[in-house]
Amino acid sequence: MKLSKSALINSGLAIVVIGGAVAAYLVTNPIGSTATADSTRLTGTVQQGAVSSTITASGAVSAVSQTVASFAVSGTIATVDVALGDTVTAGQQLGTLDTTELAGAVSDAYTSLARAKTELSSATTQLAAAQTAELAAASADPSQPGSTSTTSSAQSVSQASSAVTSAQDKVSDANEVAADAEADLAEATLLAPVSGLVVAVNGSVGGSSGGSSGSDSGAGTDTGTSGFVTIADISQFTMTANIAEADIADVAVGQAASVTFPALDDTTATATVTAIAPTATSSNSVVTYATTITLDSVPDGLRLGQTASVTITTVSSAEDALYVPTAAVTTAADGTSTVDVVGDDDEVSTVTVETGVVGDQGTEVTSGLTAGQSVVLGTVTVTDTTDSTQTGGRNDTTGGFNGQIPSGGFSGGFPGGAQ
Repeated sequence: MKLSKSALINSGLAIVVIGGAVAAYLVTNPIGSTATADSTRLTGTVQQGAVSSTITASGAVSAVSQTVASFAVSGTIATVDVALGDTVTAGQQLGTLDTTELAGAVSDAYTSLARAKTELSSATTQLAAAQTAELAAASADPSQPGSTSTTSSAQSVSQASSAVTSAQDKVSDANEVAADAEADLAEATLLAPVSGLVVAVNGSVGGSSGGSSGSDSGAGTDTGTSGFVTIADISQFTMTANIAEADIADVAVGQAASVTFPALDDTTATATVTAIAPTATSSNSVVTYATTITLDSVPDGLRLGQTASVTITTVSSAEDALYVPTAAVTTAADGTSTVDVVGDDDEVSTVTVETGVVGDQGTEVTSGLTAGQSVVLGTVTVTDTTDSTQTGGRNDTTGGFNGQIPSGGFSGGFPGGAQ
C-alpha cells in the first residue's frame, strides 16, 4: 500500500501532537519516587465519504494558443491599425504597407504581359503565312515532293512553329509574374488570421515589415517579439505546472483538477489535465515534467500571466466509500491488512479488511468494517518517576509509545479522540 505525501505529513503532525500531550501530562502530574505507567488509547471512527489522493503544483495562466501575424512581403509600414490590449476578430485589418513599389511592380508585370502577347500574335501570323507558302509549293509541283522549294517551305513552317511555342511560354511566364505582383499588392494589407486579444505589437509606421508569414504558437508558448502582431486566443485559459518526477507517474491526461488564484479571492475554477510533456526538464538537480491544465471556464477578472495553484486528483473513491485514518491500518508482509476495532464492551478485536484508495482523508476500506465503528490508532504510555528525597521540581522523566503505532501516520485525524 503506497502512502501519499499527505498521509506522511499527517503522521508527523500526529506525533508532534502526541508528544505535546505527553509533555502536558508530565507537567500536570508531580513526579514521585514510585514509577507508574498510564496508557492512553488513541481511536478513530469509520467514516463515509469520498477518499481522494491529490498532487499540488503552481504555474502561470496563459492563453490556449497564440498566433503571430506578419506581412508576407517586405515593405515600409504605412499604418498600424491595432494597439496592445485590443480585441480583434478574424479578418479585421491590422496594418498596411506603402504600396508605391508594389503597385509599380504590378504595372510593370502587365506591360511585360502585353508585350509577350504581341509577340505571340506576330509569331502566330508568321506561322500561318509559312503554312500557306508550304501548301502553295506542294501544289505547284506535286510530282517533286522533295524539291528545293518544298523543303524551304517546310523549314519555314518549323521555325515559325518554334517561334509560336516560345512566345506562348513568354505569355505564360508573364501571366505568373502579373499574378504574383497582384498577390504581393494584396498582401500589403494584413488581416487578423484569428479572433482574440492583441498581446504584442512590434511594428511602427515607417519601419520595415520584415516579410515573414504568420504562425500559430500553440498553448502557453511565448512568442517574444517576433511578427507584426501577436494575437492570443482567450476563449480558453490554461496553466502549465511543473510536476516532480516522483509524482508524474500518477498524473494522466483527462484527470480532474481545481485551480485557485492568489490574486482572486474565493475563486476556484474546475479544470482538466490536457497534456503532459514527454521529456523532462531539470533545474537545480530537480527533475520535473511540464503539465498543461485547461480551465473549464474563465473566471471573471482573470488575466494572462497571473499565478495559479492547481490540485490534481490522481485517484478517487466512490462518494459513499468507507474510510479510516491511515494509522488504523496495519499491513503485513503478505499484503494482508487488519484494523483493531473497539467493541461496545470496550474490548478490542482484530479484523481483516480490504483496502482501496489511500488518500488525503485516510484509507478506503472496501470490506470488513461498518460506518461509525471505533478503531484503534495506537496507544501512548507515559512513565513517571519522582525522587522522594527531592522537594519540588522533576528528576528523570521518560515517556513514549507502548507498542508500535501502525505505519502510515495519522492521516484523517482523530475523530474518535483518546480513551
